[in-house]
Amino acid sequence: MTKTNLARLIVLILVFLFFVLYFMQASGYNEYTRNRENMLTEEQIKAYEEDIEAGKDVTIKDYLNKDKVNYENKVSELGLDLSRLIEDIFNKGMNAFFEMLNEAVSS
Repeated sequence: MTKTNLARLIVLILVFLFFVLYFMQASGYNEYTRNRENMLTEEQIKAYEEDIEAGKDVTIKDYLNKDKVNYENKVSELGLDLSRLIEDIFNKGMNAFFEMLNEAVSS
């Protein structure tokens, strides 16, 4: 594999990852998952209302789901590290590109 083919492959992978992240953001996937985590179930709402009627001191944290499963493992940590590396490279590349563009326009 030549350097140009390797460079093309890397660029294609980065473009693919960009579009995947863009469409996830555009479709509202992240907002949906955050909202789903924060929603109270019917039972929790009833228990909350009963406690308020009974005059108890209530905080919303008492009624949120506490049964979060921890899925962290070596593979997920590697994926997160790889994601952060790609983000850093992409950000530095875009910053360099816009700096070059700024210099070309301002000259």
